[in-house]
Amino acid sequence: MPSSPLRLSAFATLVALIGALAGCETMRTDPSANSTRNAEVAPVPPAPTPAPTAPPGKKHTRAGYYVLYHDFEIDKTDPLFAELDALPDQVFGELKLPPSNGIVQVFLFDTQERYERYMRAKYRNLPPRRAYFIAEPRAGGTDELKIFTWLGDHLSTDLRHELTHALLRGVLKDVPLWLDEGLAGYFELPPNQDGVNAQHLDTLRRGPFQPDLARLEKLKDVAEMQKPEYREAWAWVHLMLRSGPGPKKVLHDYLQALRADPAPGPLLPKLREVMDVPEQALADHLGTVEAPKMRTRARAGAPK
Repeated sequence: MPSSPLRLSAFATLVALIGALAGCETMRTDPSANSTRNAEVAPVPPAPTPAPTAPPGKKHTRAGYYVLYHDFEIDKTDPLFAELDALPDQVFGELKLPPSNGIVQVFLFDTQERYERYMRAKYRNLPPRRAYFIAEPRAGGTDELKIFTWLGDHLSTDLRHELTHALLRGVLKDVPLWLDEGLAGYFELPPNQDGVNAQHLDTLRRGPFQPDLARLEKLKDVAEMQKPEYREAWAWVHLMLRSGPGPKKVLHDYLQALRADPAPGPLLPKLREVMDVPEQALADHLGTVEAPKMRTRARAGAPK
């Protein structure tokens, strides 16, 4: 969930998001398209206005691995679409995981107020977040993968973040909370940023920062993940993926174990096999990471 959730002018990004994706298509349903009318048949009254807590769904746009549901027109030229289209290859390629065949449902609300009202009504026990990925069990043993967010300034980041959650859920039995958020925080960033979250990096460098992976690994409830936990989770993931072959192999092996076993045990002991003091290695790593130059993103107009 967004802690990342995140990126192109969220607004412009999404507004463009819906068409730049390869193979995406906007499908519009016209209730009267197949109806027959004549002078002797009374006109059908208009459909009632959806309840205030109804999710978006008047239109939907299908991309390769997700379907975007929305109630407004979307531009089809934004680079965000290409970014999202490339996300599975980036995630599965860097993590050495097989591709997922699942389809993710993305519900994009036009306003923050409507999004928050729906989430309060539908998922009362969840803490407030800009976006959410939710896996809902269904008959047959597979989960229904859903993402809920709204057309805000962090749209690109939030979509990349939540779609990363969904992609991982499609190929792993389970993902420990801290690792799930750390990986989503890493991949929520555009590829040219090398997984570096400049804000996280600056905050951690200024300190005080006492890394404690053992504590992170004990967290089970999303409400326990606050900004410090999101930052630390991102930092551990960046260390493993960007500091050398030893830590990277530890992460890859752990993810492979999660494909068959939802609870393969803590990761920290495995990390200690390749690093004498992982906490010091993390501090040293953060001191050498180069902060990326942030891209400027324009803000698009309001949805139609």
